[in-house]
Amino acid sequence: MSVFTACIISFGTVLILLSFMAVVMTLLTRIFPAPKEVLALVETGGIDSGTELAIAQAVTLAFPGARVSRIRELPR
Repeated sequence: MSVFTACIISFGTVLILLSFMAVVMTLLTRIFPAPKEVLALVETGGIDSGTELAIAQAVTLAFPGARVSRIRELPR
């Protein structure tokens, strides 16, 4: 078997596995939808206090003496 054939087989295998995982994730999200509180936060763009606290702690751990003044979501 040549290297090219091995690459084609590996690429096909990965493509099939990723497709299978996408189907499983779709089924799981339909069976177990997100709670309404989470959906409301996502729609309004709000951040709950637990998320704010986690971000502040991560900044303090990474950069001692720093503080978080504003949290905003960057557009994609």
